[in-house]
Amino acid sequence: TWEYKIQMHPTPEQMKASLVQVASQSLCCDCNGVNPMNASINNGIFLCDVCAEVHKTFGDQFSFVRSIPNNDWNYICYLYMELGNNENFRGFMEKYSLLAEPVAIRYTSRAAEYYRMRVSSL
Repeated sequence: TWEYKIQMHPTPEQMKASLVQVASQSLCCDCNGVNPMNASINNGIFLCDVCAEVHKTFGDQFSFVRSIPNNDWNYICYLYMELGNNENFRGFMEKYSLLAEPVAIRYTSRAAEYYRMRVSSL
């Protein structure tokens, strides 16, 4: 007999609660500010309010920024955050010696483009 396991996706409320919990225990990926309540979804990273405003100037193709508590979250966006994360992004940027570069250069680099592509394919 065939057995199918149905994986239940978290509800939007569960996703938001989970992200708020993780963000409250994290630091901003760019400035290490505490309690970053914004996310760059396609990079899978948490951002403080100040850094989120900077990211919005890059355009959605480089940094798709959303407020964690104030925006709706779908499962795909939630997966980006789960698969990305600050530590993975910073480690990847470090491999390409981009952590010391200005944020505009870091997020518009080919390395960042490759990272976003890798996260989206997982």
